[in-house]
Amino acid sequence: MTTRSMSLVFGIVLSLAAVACNSSSAADVFQGTSASAAITKVTKIIFVGKEHACDCTRKSVDAGWAALQKVLGTPAKVPVERLQIDTQGEKVMFYRQQRPMMALPAIYFVDGKGVVLGLLQGEVSVAQIAAELGKFEGAGGFVGPC
Repeated sequence: MTTRSMSLVFGIVLSLAAVACNSSSAADVFQGTSASAAITKVTKIIFVGKEHACDCTRKSVDAGWAALQKVLGTPAKVPVERLQIDTQGEKVMFYRQQRPMMALPAIYFVDGKGVVLGLLQGEVSVAQIAAELGKFEGAGGFVGPC
């Protein structure tokens, strides 16, 4: 092994050691961001339901919509776009490619660039929605209806 290649290996080892000792993740270090800078604002919520749903799915979707409305209030603190998986599948696919959904309703929390920051799906409660919104800076210091 040449001196140059040994120096390169030594430099890589030192870099990895520095990353391991740092509180930020390795991805944050290599992307030039810190964990605190990774917190992003939710600017839109995508609520995915089903237009032609069976009774069981309709009940779950309606309950999820009611919970979301309760958390957001009137007027809504964050804009909501309501999509239907069976009639607007092409629009839903943009979000599903980022975070696959397995159950309805699906509630996507999206930033200003269209990046999915969070996803809740299936039977969701007011507390779950409020907690998910509370994770993101810029949710108006949102705590929920309680």
